[in-house]
Amino acid sequence: MKALVTDHMKDWLTLALTGLGISFAPHEWLGGMFLALAGAAFAMRTDPERDERELWLVFLGAFLASHLAAIGAHLWMPEFPKQVVMAITGFFSRRVTGIALSVGGAVERRSDRIADRLVDRTLGRGPDDHRDGGEHG
Repeated sequence: MKALVTDHMKDWLTLALTGLGISFAPHEWLGGMFLALAGAAFAMRTDPERDERELWLVFLGAFLASHLAAIGAHLWMPEFPKQVVMAITGFFSRRVTGIALSVGGAVERRSDRIADRLVDRTLGRGPDDHRDGGEHG
């Protein structure tokens, strides 16, 4: 057992990927990441970037989206090739990122109402709550 742990400690890539939440083979993740970045680059050809900063943001989005998709695919579909999921996610990462930002903005705009509802569900409405328009005596 000690030899197995020592062998894994020498493999820095496996340790780094384990730290990122990857519990499948490192070569599957690396291959999938290359495919995801290639998919993002291919998708960028149809909608070119305005400047170099946007290019790097697209690659960062493809990296994050495909990484999370690979973790989910490994959990829910362990036999399905992770590289396929990562390549598809990399290709659509710009759209997925846009949707995620839109949802985040909608949640932020409604944060007061969301917080009120959470408090009401958790603690219940208090006697000083006059939202119904009536007076409590």
